[in-house]
Amino acid sequence: MQARVTDRPVAQVIAAIQTLDLESVKLRVTDPKLGEGWTRAYADSIEVAYKNYLIMLVKYQDDAEDILLSEDVDEFWHTYILQTIKYTEDCEAVFGKYLHHTPHIGEVTAADVERRNGQAEKTRRLYESEFGSEQNSGAAWLGSLAGSEGAAMSGAAIREEGAAMSGAAIRTESAAMSGAAIRAQSAAMSGAAIRAQNAAMSGAAIRAQNAAMSGAAIRKEVPSAVLEAA
Repeated sequence: MQARVTDRPVAQVIAAIQTLDLESVKLRVTDPKLGEGWTRAYADSIEVAYKNYLIMLVKYQDDAEDILLSEDVDEFWHTYILQTIKYTEDCEAVFGKYLHHTPHIGEVTAADVERRNGQAEKTRRLYESEFGSEQNSGAAWLGSLAGSEGAAMSGAAIREEGAAMSGAAIRTESAAMSGAAIRAQSAAMSGAAIRAQNAAMSGAAIRAQNAAMSGAAIRKEVPSAVLEAA
């Protein structure tokens, strides 16, 4: 069975995508020193494009890994991912799992270009089905709809594990830490019990020894004739 972007109702996920607060991402990409130096208007348009890209991934899940996005939409996504806590929490809230990003690694071969051209054609068809052929501004994929020249060499990677594996890892780690804490506590309690027992035994031994020594001293001090008379 093919992995899915989400198992939640599509309408629910799209509504959540539309209401995503990406202000912090836009602040970063408009920063001339730390970001891309984009204008606010351009950042707003790329935000719309990125949300449209996510909507396409959700509506066309069987083709999600073939849907292309523009280089600037990809850069917007990179900036978002780097805000690791927010991105992870938003993915869990919207999709119920982590949405992975996969960049192209290594040399771009002729086979890569051919595959990208096929993906570009598929993206164009899906794009027109969803948004119409006239809408370019804020589109799911900004760039040449006739080819892959304007597309980023990256995209979504759909995996089943996502948050489930992360959650399992957290639970496992927590269990291990809890077990360690329990063992440490038990050891401490055992040590305390042993020390208490040793102290009690030592005290008893000391008292017994003192009593024996006292008795011996008493017997030694009392004349033997008195003892015999008694």
